[in-house]
Amino acid sequence: MLLLLALAVLAGPTCRAQDIWGNNVGTYFSIHGEEQGEIKGMKIYFTALKHIAGIQLLFGKHWSTVHGTTSSTHKEWLLEDGEHIIKVRGKVGLCLNSLTFITNKGNHVLFGEEKGRSFEDSAGPDKHLVTINGILSSVFCIAGMGFNWRHVPETVVSTTPQREPTIIPNTSKAKEQSKNEGKDDSDGDNDKDDDDDDDNNVCNNKNKNDDDEDEDDDNNNVHNN
Repeated sequence: MLLLLALAVLAGPTCRAQDIWGNNVGTYFSIHGEEQGEIKGMKIYFTALKHIAGIQLLFGKHWSTVHGTTSSTHKEWLLEDGEHIIKVRGKVGLCLNSLTFITNKGNHVLFGEEKGRSFEDSAGPDKHLVTINGILSSVFCIAGMGFNWRHVPETVVSTTPQREPTIIPNTSKAKEQSKNEGKDDSDGDNDKDDDDDDDNNVCNNKNKNDDDEDEDDDNNNVHNN
């Protein structure tokens, strides 16, 4: 009976009981740490036969505990800033053979060897992976895996045009310039100021002196005659 059940599992389609892709017979686990931040990386360990043996997630700057078993053969992947996992593809037999993570930036990252039955999980381009759960097999590998998704809020872009900065004119400078333009410096005097009144006074005094000199000349001419 147990042999028939095992053959049915191997030959049948991929099982998704309780949100688990692959086999759901074994010890259930769930990776906690999403309260520390978004998934920023992961480390996956492999058995000697290249099955997936263990997994560890990086939430923000904090690594979770390893679920499954560790080994010297492993692969680590760190996401870029603003990068999220939006789809997962995999291959499974008695153990999980491969996982391919697809991101919103178009990156495809493969762990393991692509052999066995296929599965694919996604919640749409507006949701990203927040954590992982799965089944640990008694043969020291991960037999199945599930993926939890969360909606990504859209970034609100303001449509209000930016106002140009208001330029306040320097009124004091404008008034001073206008005052200077109103002055007349064409009086032809030798001084450096623009005052025409002092120039008129000089001219009047000069004319007065000339009149006095002419009067003396006339008196001298009369007496001589």
